Amino acid sequence: MDYIAQFGFHWFWLGVATLLLIIEVIDGRFMFLAASVAAALVGSLGALYTGIVFEMPVQVMFFVVLSASFVWLSRSFMRERMGKIAQQQDILKNRRYVGQVMTLVNPIENGHSSLNVDGMVWNLRGEDCPAGSQVKVIDMGEGWLKVEAL
Repeated sequence: MDYIAQFGFHWFWLGVATLLLIIEVIDGRFMFLAASVAAALVGSLGALYTGIVFEMPVQVMFFVVLSASFVWLSRSFMRERMGKIAQQQDILKNRRYVGQVMTLVNPIENGHSSLNVDGMVWNLRGEDCPAGSQVKVIDMGEGWLKVEAL
């Protein structure tokens, strides 16, 4: 511990942050990224506040609290995001919208527009049509619907 203290505890935390970031690159579940950010934050605070108030036990406590908070936040954010991705993949797999008739909210201009369908924004491709027109979906892919005017 004295060996680490002679260089400053902030270097220890920045090293921990780097190690956790490397593990995140290998693992990819955002859990280690959140802990890495917490370690970097504790290291930065340790570099700024070198007084007796911010010694190693306090830094460990800060790291544990920040790490747990950041992991919880990232998990809740990713759970919501991954649910939307799974929903979109299900729609693509089943080609759910092919054959459906939809009403345009925005006009199709220069062959492109967008439409909100079931809470997801889809890019539309097709011939130019004014807003309010009925279109039929003839093909779909990742994030796009090919439509034809009725």
